[in-house]
Amino acid sequence: MHITLSNYRSLGGALLVAASFLSQIASASAAQAPASGKSLSSLLAGGPLPRLSEDPQVRAALFDFFGYARGNYTEDDELLLEQALEAISEKRDATRTLLPDGRQLLASMNDRMQGRERGAMLLDKRGAIIAFGLVNGHCRLDGQPLAKVCNPDPNAVLTVFHRKGMLVGEAAPLLAWARQLPPMLALIAGDKETGAAGQKIASVEYVLAQPALPGWNRAQLPPAFPPALLPLLLEKSTVLTSAGAGVFAYPLTLKGKKQNNVLDHAEGRPPRDLEVALRSYASFDSVVERYRQMAKGARLQRNERTAYLDGNLGLGSYRVYIRNTGADGVMIDVALWQRRLAASR
Repeated sequence: MHITLSNYRSLGGALLVAASFLSQIASASAAQAPASGKSLSSLLAGGPLPRLSEDPQVRAALFDFFGYARGNYTEDDELLLEQALEAISEKRDATRTLLPDGRQLLASMNDRMQGRERGAMLLDKRGAIIAFGLVNGHCRLDGQPLAKVCNPDPNAVLTVFHRKGMLVGEAAPLLAWARQLPPMLALIAGDKETGAAGQKIASVEYVLAQPALPGWNRAQLPPAFPPALLPLLLEKSTVLTSAGAGVFAYPLTLKGKKQNNVLDHAEGRPPRDLEVALRSYASFDSVVERYRQMAKGARLQRNERTAYLDGNLGLGSYRVYIRNTGADGVMIDVALWQRRLAASR
């Protein structure tokens, strides 16, 4: 079964209205965005530090700093937010450093990589993030089958993500931190036989933090995904997987492989023709409300953690399944059929 835009022409009018409405919501949200970052002042007063990657304040501040921007640093084309959190996920090695000018540095590392990947937040005197340093290997997918490949240890990179207007000299504490190797890597670097293969910061790069960037692009969607249906995909979210006609289109490591959706079969529905799975870091209630307003006439069922919206658009049907996973965000599954489904399905 092949899906073409002509199958969905009759859906366009209703969805263009939805697209316009969604655009108005996005513009209003952007206008209300705070000018400065969230404060981590409560972590600066002393006492033991939590696991930074799990602390709600840290997660919120890093989301405010990175938004849904993506890149190739410790992973290939992943959210910068997720790469940063993984780089500060070790509790035992979490450190707090008070700098002479009153700023502070909160740092940790990814212990599974023995600190080869590590991160540090440079905070101003109020506790707001002004820069994030990430020691990484510029990882990317390569070969057949695709596999993650990273720079060797002697070619490690310090990437300094920074807010607009920061001067290069202000990031000096991050450079000094990055060159202080974690214990295991320091032993390797100091050994006469293995030292040449030890980690070195071979280059430093400066990247402007752009939290307003959209979280996904058309290349991550099935080629047959009709443009008129794009408003069903929240701009402020990130694509986890996508599939068309039962075949994965994204991520690249799954592209071309068969998708087995047992849920449709178990609930007596025909296989979905298109599917996009998204993650949003907005609140569960706000995500449900956006879809409720956007999908006029859809049937909504919800409780405290999940919500379903079922509706018809032109000759087809759609279902949006929304699930609150707490700290991991709100999962959104958008499924489309080119035929109308029975109401009971």
